[in-house]
Amino acid sequence: MREFKVVLFGSGGVGKSAITVQFVAGRFVQNYNPTVEDVYRKDIELNKEPCVIEVLDTAGKKALQWILE
Repeated sequence: MREFKVVLFGSGGVGKSAITVQFVAGRFVQNYNPTVEDVYRKDIELNKEPCVIEVLDTAGKKALQWILE
């Protein structure tokens, strides 16, 4: 089975977690809960072949500033 990895980067509070949960679980998260780091997996079919997508939902840019320095 093929695996794809996706990493979401961006400023805090812009909806990275909300769009990830919408894609993986089919529901929209309305409440903002700051993320440190979460990993989600979803089995999908791509070109009639089973695949796994792994999504790394990162913290906002401000929380990761120490990495950039």
